Amino acid sequence: MFGNIKTSVATCKAVLLIMLTSFTLSWADVPPPPVNQNLGIPDSVFNNLEKENCWYCHAPQRLTDANLTNLGWTFTAPPVKAGIITDRHHARVGTLIAPNTQAPFGVVGENYACTSCHLIEWDDALMANVVVQNFTDCLNCHTQTAGTASVHHLTAPAQALNCKHCHGSVIDNPNDGHYIPTGRVPTTMTPRASNGSGPNGEGACTFCHSPGLEAASGVSVNANAVTHHSTGIGQIGVSALDCTLCHDQSGTNWEIRRCENCHGINSIHNIQTDSNGDGNVTVGGEAAYYGHVGNDPIDCNGCHGSYIGASTMNPGGALVPSVTGLNNSVIVAGTTATITIDGEALVNDLQTSSGPKRLASKIVLTDLNGIETELTPNSISPSAAEVTLPPNLEPGSYYVRAVKGSSESNPISLVVKPAVVIEWAEFWEGNTLTVEGHGFGSYMNAQESGTSVTVNGAECKVTSWTDKLVIAECPEKCGKLVLETISGNATDNMFGGCETATVPDLNPTIDAIDSDYYWDIVTIDGSGFGNGANASVTVNGDTCKVTAWSDNKIVAEECPIRGCDTMIAISDQGSFTKLLDCN
Repeated sequence: MFGNIKTSVATCKAVLLIMLTSFTLSWADVPPPPVNQNLGIPDSVFNNLEKENCWYCHAPQRLTDANLTNLGWTFTAPPVKAGIITDRHHARVGTLIAPNTQAPFGVVGENYACTSCHLIEWDDALMANVVVQNFTDCLNCHTQTAGTASVHHLTAPAQALNCKHCHGSVIDNPNDGHYIPTGRVPTTMTPRASNGSGPNGEGACTFCHSPGLEAASGVSVNANAVTHHSTGIGQIGVSALDCTLCHDQSGTNWEIRRCENCHGINSIHNIQTDSNGDGNVTVGGEAAYYGHVGNDPIDCNGCHGSYIGASTMNPGGALVPSVTGLNNSVIVAGTTATITIDGEALVNDLQTSSGPKRLASKIVLTDLNGIETELTPNSISPSAAEVTLPPNLEPGSYYVRAVKGSSESNPISLVVKPAVVIEWAEFWEGNTLTVEGHGFGSYMNAQESGTSVTVNGAECKVTSWTDKLVIAECPEKCGKLVLETISGNATDNMFGGCETATVPDLNPTIDAIDSDYYWDIVTIDGSGFGNGANASVTVNGDTCKVTAWSDNKIVAEECPIRGCDTMIAISDQGSFTKLLDCN
């Protein structure tokens, strides 16, 4: 998942450092140990984080240079989900709160609202409600067990033993029935967890996966026992598993079978990354030590101590793809959007018994209910895929994965925001404004909450707010209406109160009115129209495009003319109302 990110993770309460880099052959530390950190999640400890550590990958906002300096960072923050963390959380509004929610004020069985997560307090000095900035600390809601279990492994998918949800197919889910050769008598070709049978320790996981500083990326790689124990998985009281998931109690000394509970034969033989930066990942055609199946015999010998090479067919198949970014992570519902997914091994070549094969990924979207939508790319290469999203995607959060046969990538997030649409807005009973439409979301009565109603720049007092209806008391009745919501803003022009506005009535002489129904153009000839400063024209409340306004002519286009329409023309010098031709 961090295939092109440079990472440095120090020990307890230290800063997690991640830097974007371009991937080239020189950007790797070979031979191991420690193993290259250019594929998957770094081999480090994430169970004693502070909020700054979270921000660096999951930025609630783009960090400025000043932020980085204050945190001791001297390089540019990576755009890992940057800009969509807020949208992902807001996409939950109106949906059902399920068990295991991490919303601090949410009630299981009810729907998410702003106050499920946000805390509001009264400010005497401001004489207004304010939003407490508790949400900027991820760890207030997404808890960890410091020194014991990482926040990531206390999530519902991890607790359900769905490791592939985050890691993709670089790992197998324990107890999912994947193949483990438990009935086979081990030989010198059988990998060991440690102490390999080869002359230099080949034939064991620790031949590559041992602790040390991986100089190219700057990652301080921990020992396997440390990284595995720090997740909390298998620890009593933390997860549904116990120590026997990893530790062999039978005394057979073939603990590799326990490793295969999560690192099975199929996943192990499909882990490989690009070694020369050409964008292609080729089974058996890469430099050594960039994965498990890139080089024969060196990579093979690293796991199989007595292997001597000369194989005509590599055991790899559909290499595990990885996705590293989207060119557009937020789209609006009801629109047709084409996005580009960046990644690695989205396509891979290999030699089979029937000749060379090229295997390509499909793109799969999964919503939070687990419903999948499979998309065939418009175009695809090993490092990028372009797909067109269907316009009927429901608003919400989606996981985007590349899936190639039985191999699936890590997920990356896509948010479909609801379209915020004002269908009708009118003043009733004095200064009471009623706005109908959809996509309004939820309202929070606090300053700078991101939800408000203004007319002509003056803030209205909201008395009722639902996803489809807003009612507010407004001090101004004539001017631009702005409905600010958590999903974006919608605007309209309010002229219902303009008759009593401070601008005077114009009393022009009208010689002719031409209402062109076909082209939706209104042309008015006469005199006394004024100079048209800040002019606007509406027909039945819908705004037209003013293309000409002089003292003797007004032309307005894109007017929804239907017959017997009320036209209102207004400028800084005054306004007038005219009933258009009823024929």
